[in-house]
Amino acid sequence: ARLYRRGRARDHAAATLRDATLARLRGRLGLPPDAGPAVVSDVVAARTRRQPADVAAILAGPAPPDDAALVRLADMLDALEQEVLTR
Repeated sequence: ARLYRRGRARDHAAATLRDATLARLRGRLGLPPDAGPAVVSDVVAARTRRQPADVAAILAGPAPPDDAALVRLADMLDALEQEVLTR
């Protein structure tokens, strides 16, 4: 995230972070590689007991408006993955 942040390419950075998280979550949850963000969000929400809309916003929401929001997104993606691992 920090490398992309320095380049001010937040949209691309957010998409890359989200794509990588989705790929890892698909593998951990036994979902097919072509499972879309909505499917992954639903499965993650059920597993973590989070609200599906909250999970969907993390995995497929809008691009962060500033560098601080990009860092927060990276932290939220990491926390979501860790939560899936522990449940």
